[in-house]
Amino acid sequence: MAKNTRDYDDIDLNENIEDEGKKSGKFTTILIGLAFLIIWLVIFAVLVKLDVGGFGSTVMRPVFKDVPIIKEILPEDTTEGSSEYPYKSLADAISYIKELEIQLADANNQSKTDSETIAELRAEVDRLRVFEASQEEFERLKEQFYDEVVFGDEALPYDNYKMYYEAINPDYAEILYKQVLEKYMFDKNYQELALAYSTMKPKKAAAALYEMTGNLDTVVLILENMDTDSRAAILDALSDIDAVFCGKLTVMLAP
Repeated sequence: MAKNTRDYDDIDLNENIEDEGKKSGKFTTILIGLAFLIIWLVIFAVLVKLDVGGFGSTVMRPVFKDVPIIKEILPEDTTEGSSEYPYKSLADAISYIKELEIQLADANNQSKTDSETIAELRAEVDRLRVFEASQEEFERLKEQFYDEVVFGDEALPYDNYKMYYEAINPDYAEILYKQVLEKYMFDKNYQELALAYSTMKPKKAAAALYEMTGNLDTVVLILENMDTDSRAAILDALSDIDAVFCGKLTVMLAP
């Protein structure tokens, strides 16, 4: 009986020892966990204080600069009086980002507008180059005309030109020269128009000329610069449209 009692006491003692061991193990685990947590917090605080990667000054300080205790581990504010980070809060930074996005969009739109302007200017340059080429061709033809008139095989003797230029009034000579050039360009323009209408189908050409009933002189000049066959075909088509109109043109075309 005494032996059994002693055995029970030993069992209770062992259980108490195991319970105490378990409690001691849990406490040790908690202490170790707290130690690791403290170590990591210290490391984090040091990283923030040293402003590694700018994390402390650009992220932590704007948010926690007014929070007690936490603000003590923040790096010193070096942005005061500086324009590197002139924001009081994260909201200010976000607002500034939106402003920058608007400015960027405006810059892109301006760039697009500039590109369109450049394209228009290039088109204008190309158009002017055509006129320049036409002017150069005109000057070439003018010089050729002068050479043929003055120095050609059928030109008048040089003495006649010399006497003419010496006798003529300079002011009047200038007027005559301008008139000759205007007449030359005038005839050339109507010759080109006549050629264009001659290449059209007679009915279409007649319809187009009929729309110019308010300017009969222009119609007559175009017809006068055509070859006989083209003029006859267009007048025939005009007679089908309006015989009276065709008759008026015929009278004006008569010598």
